[in-house]
Amino acid sequence: MFRYSLLFAMLCLITLAKAGGVVAILEIIPGEENIELTFSEYQLLTDELRNKARASLPAEFTVLTRDNILSLMPPEEEEAECLSEGCAVDIGRAIGAEYITQGYIRNFQGKLTLTVELYESMSGNMLGSFVTVQENATGLLSEISKNTPELFEKVPRAKKVESGELRVESDANLAAKEQVLNNNSPLSTLNSQLTKKSNTSLIVAISLDVLGAAMLGYGIYQHAQKEKHYDDYKKSFDAKLPEAERAAVDKKYDDAESARKSRDVGFIIGSVLLASGITVHILF
Repeated sequence: MFRYSLLFAMLCLITLAKAGGVVAILEIIPGEENIELTFSEYQLLTDELRNKARASLPAEFTVLTRDNILSLMPPEEEEAECLSEGCAVDIGRAIGAEYITQGYIRNFQGKLTLTVELYESMSGNMLGSFVTVQENATGLLSEISKNTPELFEKVPRAKKVESGELRVESDANLAAKEQVLNNNSPLSTLNSQLTKKSNTSLIVAISLDVLGAAMLGYGIYQHAQKEKHYDDYKKSFDAKLPEAERAAVDKKYDDAESARKSRDVGFIIGSVLLASGITVHILF
């Protein structure tokens, strides 16, 4: 059952990624032993980093919460191992995040140093970082508030849909295109038509993605119902009821078979819709 839930979560994440970037902010962790901070202080520092990142990024970006990240982790991984130093980029790739950030706290001459690094998950390139030295957690909290906006300015902002692909464009390119579009020329008319077509294709593709994910969710629900009805049937059958009561037992078996067929229909239709959505994303 977990694998179906994980699949559904990944499909939802893919749909979000089509609308904008996905940013994962891992827990701030100790970079060495003997760091005198409590668990709640680490959580507070991480929450501040996430909140400032959310405030700094455009609305189309999705910032994953602590629960989002843990739910997308493979179930056999230990949280401490997954979030250990040096594997942030691998985690970003595993959970489908385009950008990932993690912070480490170490000791330096009796003070606390915080290093926060921002990576592009697929390439592994570090887009930026900041380092601060403070006396205590309160000082680190203040430095996170001050430095986080500048760090997340390094995340590419503008995304345009062209030929079915999401491409990051520089501010200069966007300004030049905007100037062309503002002119009453055949080229600006053509660009306007292409933009409308791309927007329509994107809406259609996202709609197919959402419907496909919903049908897969329906299939997962019917699978759970099938297991329940079958368990009820097996228990009743094992009880060796009198012949007069066999009709009720057979009804449970029929219910299980009906749920199985509904499950298969949900999975088939959901897969077709998702495949159609992906095709529209690629071709249009």
